Amino acid sequence: MIATWGVRALIALGWLAVLVGVFGVVLRFLDVQNQRLLVLASAAPYLMAAAAVGVLLLGITRHWIGFGVALTVAAVATLSQGPLYVANSAPASGPELTVMQANIWLGNADADSLVRQIRDRDVDVLTVDELTPEAVDRLGTAGLESTLPYSFLMPGGGGEGTGIWSRYPLTDKVHHSEFVLSALSARVELPDGASTALYAFHPVPPWPSDPSLWSREMDRIKAILDAVPADSGPVIVSGDFNSTRDHVKYRNLVTGRYRDAADQVGAGIQNTYPADRQPFPPMIAIDHIVTSGAQAQSVESVVLTGSDHRGLVARITLGG
Repeated sequence: MIATWGVRALIALGWLAVLVGVFGVVLRFLDVQNQRLLVLASAAPYLMAAAAVGVLLLGITRHWIGFGVALTVAAVATLSQGPLYVANSAPASGPELTVMQANIWLGNADADSLVRQIRDRDVDVLTVDELTPEAVDRLGTAGLESTLPYSFLMPGGGGEGTGIWSRYPLTDKVHHSEFVLSALSARVELPDGASTALYAFHPVPPWPSDPSLWSREMDRIKAILDAVPADSGPVIVSGDFNSTRDHVKYRNLVTGRYRDAADQVGAGIQNTYPADRQPFPPMIAIDHIVTSGAQAQSVESVVLTGSDHRGLVARITLGG
């Protein structure tokens, strides 16, 4: 009797794990608008991983129908996440840029540490979210402008501010004023006549903000990028998108000629948030670097001392 109840309990737990996995798969593939579901979609990889537990439990109890269902759900989950770990970029030759994305948490990140990261990694272009006037001053005191002397800055209170610093001159500067948090674009003029368009975005988060506003801003980003002529040269997009690859709105951005740099090199899920819950690591990947007409060569997340985000650094070859 005890053994029978034990088997039944394991089968019940196995089916529960399968249902959790199914829920994760559904969240990934549905363009959900509900605030709670949008937040849960950020955790879709963890929810989908429950299917593996179902495979184990239903397998050891020889519940073969359940085992087959669990295996199917686990296979779908693997197919949705596995390609993130397989490089899909083509060989490219051309000028190289190292781009860094940094959300500095309401301006609180340590300026000296950030500048050291930039110098140690030979960063050519830096995009910064949640840039405050005080943070601009601290970064200047830390010597940022001696390494990246060109800038386009729209600092603001709270999380409103955004900034671009560059080793190379910036032209065609545009402030996209239709966004709640500052969105900027410019053209980076490299030596020998090469150049690339650069966009720095920071759509509002779907929580605690109204998720419909997040949805509209994500659609607006897609519209801006789609309007860039395909023959106008390389494009680099960098920012805190407040969305993961498991949000349909983000995947819409990186379908077609735009591609996530981490996906190009098979870097997998580069979790960047929250980074201030030690000893726990960041759990979700909401900072991204995206390219068109360019090939990422490497992507890695880096510590931003004093911030609730990790930074993202990508080495990119223009062309391809």
